[in-house]
This record gives sequence, structure tokens and C-alpha cells, in this order.
Amino acid sequence: MHEVVLRRYRKLLDQGGPFPDLILVDGGKGQLSAAYAALEELGLANLAAVGLAKKEELMFVRDRSEGIALAAHDPALLLIQRIRDEAHRFAVTFHRRARTLRDLRSELDQVPGVGPRRRRTLLTTFGSLAGVRRATREELAAVVGAKLADAVLAFFASRP
Repeated sequence: MHEVVLRRYRKLLDQGGPFPDLILVDGGKGQLSAAYAALEELGLANLAAVGLAKKEELMFVRDRSEGIALAAHDPALLLIQRIRDEAHRFAVTFHRRARTLRDLRSELDQVPGVGPRRRRTLLTTFGSLAGVRRATREELAAVVGAKLADAVLAFFASRP
């Protein structure tokens, strides 16, 4: 939390603002303390922040040691929960997409002439990248043709 807040508000300082009226922190006392430590490092300790602990749905502020419990149907609590849930949805979506893009990449993408369809064909036929590396010229040529088989072999020969 400290690192994220430090990076975010250092960037905001460099850009000259504008600064928020309220910072919502996803977490309880510990996360809120880490956020305030980062803000103090940047000279922004005057900014207001609250933390929302998910399990108990307690709000935490800097100058109270105990959490603030709002009624379960309080509009303020519902708004803060929706903001938190949207932040979670956004983060999860981002990480899923990043993981998907990362997992879909292959060394085969760097071979000239190998696109998504041929990559999939090679990986399906030979089982893995290691299987493609072990394949003979004849085996590769039977799947993708002689010219591309030579390109694949040359690519892997140039790599340890």
C-alpha cells in the first residue's frame, strides 16, 4: 500500500495536481497507516483518507483507534462499498487480461512467418514448445511446409 500510494501521489505532485478531497483505502488500520506514511513522505499528510476493512465493513480514520461502524443500509457505507467493489472488479479484469496476454505469447511468435494459426497448429501437433524444438525438419515440413520448417529450425538453432 505504501509503495502504491507513494507512486501515485508522487506522480500527482509532479503533474501539479489536482488532489482529491478524500482518499479511499482498501483495508483497515494497517493499510491506512501505510498510506498515511507514504503521504507524509511526500508532504501530503494534510490529505484526508479513510480505510474500509472488508470483513467487518468498518471504516477507519487516522485520529480514531477504533473503527467506525455504519448501519448496514447507510447510503454512505453502500457508496463506499460500491466504489471498493468497482476497484476490485477493475483490478481483477486488468490482471486477468494481462495474464491471458502473457500466457498466449510464445517464442514461436518471433519466428518470421509464424502467426497465431500456425503457432497453434505447431503446439497442438507437437504438444509444446519443447516438442517443436525436438521435431525434425521432415516432421515440421509435414505440418507447416518446407520453407517454414527451415525458418523454425534456423530460429531455434540461433538460440541456446
